[in-house]
Amino acid sequence: MTPSTSQHTSAEPEHASAPPAGEEAPEHYIGNSAFEKADSMFNIVMLGLTGTGKSASANTILAAGNSRKHFKSKSSSMPVTTRCEAIIVKKLCGTRVRVVDTPDFLNDQLKDSQAQVEECKRYCQPGRCVVLLVLQLGRFTDGERGILEKLEKKLDWKIRKRTIVLLTHKEDLEGSLAEYINANDGLKSIVDMCGNRIHLFNNSSNDTKQVTELIEKIPNNESIFPKFPKENQCCVC
Repeated sequence: MTPSTSQHTSAEPEHASAPPAGEEAPEHYIGNSAFEKADSMFNIVMLGLTGTGKSASANTILAAGNSRKHFKSKSSSMPVTTRCEAIIVKKLCGTRVRVVDTPDFLNDQLKDSQAQVEECKRYCQPGRCVVLLVLQLGRFTDGERGILEKLEKKLDWKIRKRTIVLLTHKEDLEGSLAEYINANDGLKSIVDMCGNRIHLFNNSSNDTKQVTELIEKIPNNESIFPKFPKENQCCVC
């Protein structure tokens, strides 16, 4: 298997202003504007290092929900995302969800790092979120050893209880997923700590089934997605 050399990051978009009092909040949030209107919306929070495909994976989820908005994603060797950004999907298996893209919190070059961590904490509400720890298939680096514990320390919460390991570049997998995991002790340790919740994405595919299968792995998904398809049909409903 030849690891992909492309790195997907998101570029910071223009600032989205807060809604006037009494009006419905916009679908696209940047920074603290997401919290100027309280809600109990379910959050899908993307975490991981630069270049693993966080933004591309977030866009795959948005596309499954027929969202007209998306995160900017491009090949880059340098981190581009510098702030938390959120987009609301109006219908993902009958549920409004907020997809949250985040910067690389473990990158020493990130400015205002603590402010961004504090913002991310607001989305990480127990029972109201799932964390997708995004790793790139075939590119498990030294920086990703212990990444789960490092992020838990940053966020001051054992996110492993609500985390699914999301491997990107599914198209590069040779052999079975179990074989791949067992061949990498560092990855296997992370997967074990996350209750063996792991999923594969091919972000160049338009097949929404991979998103439906991801939702199936979210803890207590039945109470969050009441219209979850029982036979893995398209999750736009």
